[in-house]
Formats: sequence, C-alpha cells, structure tokens
Amino acid sequence: MVKVEIERIDSKSGPNEWEYIDDLKPLLPVMCKTTGFLLEETPEYKTIAHSISNDQVIGRITIPKTCIRKVKRLK
Repeated sequence: MVKVEIERIDSKSGPNEWEYIDDLKPLLPVMCKTTGFLLEETPEYKTIAHSISNDQVIGRITIPKTCIRKVKRLK
C-alpha cells in the first residue's frame, strides 16, 4: 500500500463565542499536511487512512481533489 503526504487547503473557524462585527478580522483558509496510506482515488477525491493492519484501518479521511495542492509519495 502506498503511503502519501497530501498538502491541502482547509477551512478555518472562528472562536465559539460572540464577536463584535466591527472587530472581525479576516478568517482565511489554512494550509495543512496529512499523511497516510492511500485507500481510494477517484476523479473527485482521495481517501487515506492514518494506520492499517492486516484487515483493518483507523483514521480515514476523504479529501476533495479541489482542496489538494500537492501529493508526495513517501517511502
């Protein structure tokens, strides 16, 4: 199974409390890196798992290809 590092753009949320509109600053997306074992790849997304065993996986994440900036194969 191929291990990859995916560099992707992700959403960012503000604090979970009231904010004054006049005090708001821009809430920009953030760049993230996620590593794992590539389980599935379609024209729309890639799915990876953080850990695998002989017959199980844990920590799956599906990342839309529109969010992916770079994919690097790891050894």
